[in-house]
Amino acid sequence: MTEQQIRSFGQALAERFKQIGDERATAERRFRESFYSTTSTRFEVLELERKRDTTKAAFDSWKEVTDNLPFEIQRAFTDHYQKINPSEA
Repeated sequence: MTEQQIRSFGQALAERFKQIGDERATAERRFRESFYSTTSTRFEVLELERKRDTTKAAFDSWKEVTDNLPFEIQRAFTDHYQKINPSEA
């Protein structure tokens, strides 16, 4: 791979990883809100719990993949991820 291809690939991975992390955070927040709400039905809570678990599994899978990237791609991934998600830097 050329340097440009490595950088583009790492950046694309970082964008998707951030999106998956955002989906996980949203699912977790919605589940907690529903869980503690007196107006939520048991079905709603269970459905949101399932979504939370699904997004967590996806995030964990992506985390495993990104932790095992070749060094050059991992560096491009990390650099871009820190730019687009400074709270995680």
